[in-house]
Amino acid sequence: MAVNSGFIYVLTHPSDPYLIKVGMTTRSPNVRLQEHNTQFDKVAGKVVEATGQEWILKEFCAVEDTYNAESAFFHRSPLTELPYMLGNELVILDDGEMNWDWVAEGLEIAKTVGVRKDVPQPPIPKPKPKRGAKWIEAELRDSDLMPLKGYGNGITKVSFKCSQSHIFRIAGCNIVRFPFCPVCEPERFDAYTLKSVEVCE
Repeated sequence: MAVNSGFIYVLTHPSDPYLIKVGMTTRSPNVRLQEHNTQFDKVAGKVVEATGQEWILKEFCAVEDTYNAESAFFHRSPLTELPYMLGNELVILDDGEMNWDWVAEGLEIAKTVGVRKDVPQPPIPKPKPKRGAKWIEAELRDSDLMPLKGYGNGITKVSFKCSQSHIFRIAGCNIVRFPFCPVCEPERFDAYTLKSVEVCE
C-alpha cells in the first residue's frame, strides 16, 4: 500500500454534540467536508439528509502517512473495548473516557506516528467495537424496553418492544443512546436516528 501524505480531520454535527466523524484525506479537508455533506448514500450524508444540517470541520492536522495516521487514531482504548461507533464511521463521545480530550490525544498521535515501518503492509484496520446482546441487555436494564428474539448485533437493526406493546426495529447502538420507544416518545430522538427506526406495530 502506497504512502500518501495528507490530513486527518474531525467533523462535528450541530444535531448532536456527542457525534463526530473522523477521517483521512490526501486532498483538502474542506473538499472532503463538502463530499460528506452531499453524498447522501453514505453514513455521514444520511445524517445531513435526515436533519437538514451540515457537518462542520472542527479540527484537522497534516500527516505523513494518511492510512497509518488514521489507524493510530482509532486503534487505542477505549474504542477497542467499548461500543462507540456507528457503522464503523461515526464516533459517539460521552462524558467519561470518550470526550474531546480523547479526540485531541488521537490527533497528536496521528501527527507523530509517521510512516509505516513495513510500507508494503497495510496498517491495522479500524477496530470493530464490541457490541452484543449482553451489552444491550445491561444498557437497557432500567428502561421499559424489551429486546425480542434475534437481537444482538450493534449495527444491524434488531427488534424491541415497549410497555405499550409498540414493536420497532433499530440498531442496538442507537437504542442504547436513546433507550425510549420512538412511538411513545419520538421527541427524545434526534432526527437522523428517528428516521432510521422501523415501526412494526
